[in-house]
This record gives sequence, C-alpha cells and structure tokens, in this order.
Amino acid sequence: MQLGEQSRFGVIRAIAWIYLALGLALVVASVLHVQFAGQRLGLLSAILPALLVLGAIGTLLKRRWGRYLSGFFSIILLIGVPIGTFLGGFMLYQLIHNKDLFSGAGRVR
Repeated sequence: MQLGEQSRFGVIRAIAWIYLALGLALVVASVLHVQFAGQRLGLLSAILPALLVLGAIGTLLKRRWGRYLSGFFSIILLIGVPIGTFLGGFMLYQLIHNKDLFSGAGRVR
C-alpha cells in the first residue's frame, strides 16, 4: 500500500469504524428488546443493523461489496439531519472519489 493510498483510506476507515459501532449497538439493542423512540425492538429489528456491520467490515477490508453496502447505508443516513447528513454525505463522497481503493476479491496488501 502506498503512502498516498493509506492516507486516502484513513477517512473511509474512520467512518467505517463509526458505522461498525453504530451497527453493533443497534444489534445489541434489538437482541435485548430495548424500547427505542416509543417502539420495542425485536430480533427482526436487528437485520438492517447487522447488514450495516457487515458493510463496515467489508469496507474496512477494502472489498467492493463492502463499499456498496456502506454506500447504501450512507444514503439512508442522509435523512438524519444534521449528523447523519454530514456523516452519510461525507462517506458517500469518499467512497465515490476513492473507488479505486476497493478490490473485487482478495488483494495482496
């Protein structure tokens, strides 16, 4: 990995870790049936956060499918004004601008 490539991936890595933490927190809340925004979460509520975790892991591993999943959840986060909009928009920009950092399968690093 070249130095420039490593610094370009640094921002993506930081946001992917935020996505991972958010997804894990929501999965745990769903498994524990926590009441959130007036609704009691159930096991079915853990599906989308689990996909967020999977996307974050794929992004951290620089997989193309991880980039697509993180992009999908970034679009969803855009409606969460103001923090979600900033985080999702910035991640979308980084994922699109640095798409050359992601491989389809495994790649020697």
